[in-house]
Amino acid sequence: MRLFLAIDVPKAVKEKIYQELSSFRNDYREFNWVPFENYHITLYFFGETNKNESIDRRIKKVVFDQEGFYLYSNGLDFFVRGKKMIIFLNFQRERKLEKLVEKVNKEFFSDFHQEKKYLLHLTLARCRLPSKQQYFLLKKKVKQIKINVSFLVKEIILFQSLLGGKKPVYKKISTISLL
Repeated sequence: MRLFLAIDVPKAVKEKIYQELSSFRNDYREFNWVPFENYHITLYFFGETNKNESIDRRIKKVVFDQEGFYLYSNGLDFFVRGKKMIIFLNFQRERKLEKLVEKVNKEFFSDFHQEKKYLLHLTLARCRLPSKQQYFLLKKKVKQIKINVSFLVKEIILFQSLLGGKKPVYKKISTISLL
């Protein structure tokens, strides 16, 4: 099973983000856009594993005293990974979320060795790295798009990622409530 721990964004928020991106999506149809039903915020990626019951139990143990929190969007941004560009919705820093991610990292580091620094974001699209001129034009456009959403996070989800079709399908394995 390919597993990850994430925040499932409320449906109304997903729809608002999707609607506010409509003209940008139309301008860049060649991008690989994430379907709005797949919008989520990854907290930890486990990858291929058959330890889903153990992972679920350990997450519940680690976050038993974790309070819920609000997330507030901060506009669009992007980063480059290899020859790909990832466009995402950025969020304001949230200390309770940082503590949650830190606890999960500490619990699972010896098993899964996730070394990347955590970046709170919601992936919206992926594309090939454009030419330098297109890159700067895209950078300017991305910075001009303002999407203001906020929502209460009161649970986290252990998802299974099912690959093989045109787009991945995310299946909920376990829902873990926060205080």
